[in-house]
Amino acid sequence: MELAHARALIAIGDLGSFSKAGERLNLSPPAIFAQVHQLESELTEKLYERSGRKLVLTPAGRLMMDYCRRLLLVHDEAIDAVKELSGLHRGSLYLGCGPHISVSIVPHLLRAYISEYPNVELRLITGNDRMLFEDLYAGKVDLILMNLPVDETDLVQDPLWRYEMVFIVPPSDPVAGQATVSAAELSSRPFILYQRSVVIESAIRQFCVATGFEPKVVMQNDQADSIKELVKLGLGISLLPLWSVSEDVRRGSLRMLRLDNKQLFTVTGLLYRKTAHLPMPVRALLTVAHQWKSWFPRAEDVLPIVP
Repeated sequence: MELAHARALIAIGDLGSFSKAGERLNLSPPAIFAQVHQLESELTEKLYERSGRKLVLTPAGRLMMDYCRRLLLVHDEAIDAVKELSGLHRGSLYLGCGPHISVSIVPHLLRAYISEYPNVELRLITGNDRMLFEDLYAGKVDLILMNLPVDETDLVQDPLWRYEMVFIVPPSDPVAGQATVSAAELSSRPFILYQRSVVIESAIRQFCVATGFEPKVVMQNDQADSIKELVKLGLGISLLPLWSVSEDVRRGSLRMLRLDNKQLFTVTGLLYRKTAHLPMPVRALLTVAHQWKSWFPRAEDVLPIVP
């Protein structure tokens, strides 16, 4: 099997047609067909079939595509390692994250990164957790900035800081002037669940069980900025990261509460694939990310990881 065969099969699996695969790889549709046919002949297995106008991979094709992705990842790692050794490597970096982090955290991280490594080509990919994981495993993303921990044991999980989740209410709320409230005082309120990720949603649910808080969920929303506006309009209360709401609290457009001095903490960090060689751009981003006290404007609203 040649690398060209691997690239052709992946393109067919991703795009579902010879013409689109050819456009991606700058080849003619007959050339894509020939490469996949050669691979089928070598394996003596059918790798794709037609479903209407679209090409879909067979079970053997899907299995082979997974191995092809891994093969190309190792190939690219080897090329990067040699180029870096020879001093010719300028590099590229693909960073993935969720929408809220892409607005509130990542721009500051990338500014700090670019100031030290101006020659690295940067790409930012945003999406939901499932899409980001798929892109990470497929090699379309080098790292993901997100909440930890996750259940993916074959990924490196590198925590940066921990932060508190706090209740937010509008300034006109009867309990807005209190520093803490009881679970009973909040249980009857309409609750807007921050459903950004499995990690946060699971942490909120565990916190509710531990404190006896029974949320009356009226909405589920994966956009923290949207939730803040809904709370300001009196449509419900919510639990959001302290670093996300601290400026609103300082301006007086929201009030922050804790539940009887019981606090909920979660962690933000980076995820990346386990590999024998981390490219220079990835190593550099890890270094800059851990210097978050110098570039994160909300550094006073998060806490260092406790060993």
